Amino acid sequence: MADFYLMTGAQCRMARSLLKWSREKLADEANIARGTIRIFEDDTPIRESLIIDIQGVFDAHGVECNPDGSVKPRSDNIKDFRGVGGCDRFFANIEKMLKEKNTGLVCRIGRQDMLSKASGRDGQTNFERLESLSKIVSVRCLLADPKIYLPGKPPFEVRIHPESRSSVISSEFAYSEEVTFAIEQDPRLSFCHPAYIVIEYPNLAKKVFETFEKHWPEATPYMTTTFKKPASSFDNRKTAFAQDVEAKQLAYS
Repeated sequence: MADFYLMTGAQCRMARSLLKWSREKLADEANIARGTIRIFEDDTPIRESLIIDIQGVFDAHGVECNPDGSVKPRSDNIKDFRGVGGCDRFFANIEKMLKEKNTGLVCRIGRQDMLSKASGRDGQTNFERLESLSKIVSVRCLLADPKIYLPGKPPFEVRIHPESRSSVISSEFAYSEEVTFAIEQDPRLSFCHPAYIVIEYPNLAKKVFETFEKHWPEATPYMTTTFKKPASSFDNRKTAFAQDVEAKQLAYS
């Protein structure tokens, strides 16, 4: 992944001014303490993950902070959700966009963590977030790797369509008139929540929907009873220990 620029406290002040936000508003949007915003804007160092959460809020609201120190409205129809709370804001954005134009949600999941790893400030998995969305809109999911398992019985449609894909792009989502590419965070950062790059471009969204519809009939239905979470090495050791104890009990009985 390309180098990611971290905004400064001065840029935070300018970005807030551009949006006409108070510190309280920014703190609420980023789900961090108001005092943290004040400290950062006074150019006192704060944790890298908090800076990215603050910057992610501005990116999601159409304001970009550039390495040259400038702050300006985005003109490329791109929204960037990253940081600890990035996935929470991303799924809130999906729900908001689908309320405006309900096309349903289609997604192609390329990695296990994209479904089963707890993320965000609410500690949910994306599987749980898709479950919640499926209560109000149509959700369909293609798994790009047959080894991916679901951490529960899905209330939405899931099929398997193996494919080779970029090692950078983890998964993609299409809904309303937006397409989102989920990518792994730069490994040099001190946390590993994925980043969601949202492109608001109707023609691209239409193309992704068309590709999805082409692959959907070819895909194999996911069978919950067939695909189970692989046992961990700890589980295997625990099972072996239990079997050993049982064998000794039988020997002495």
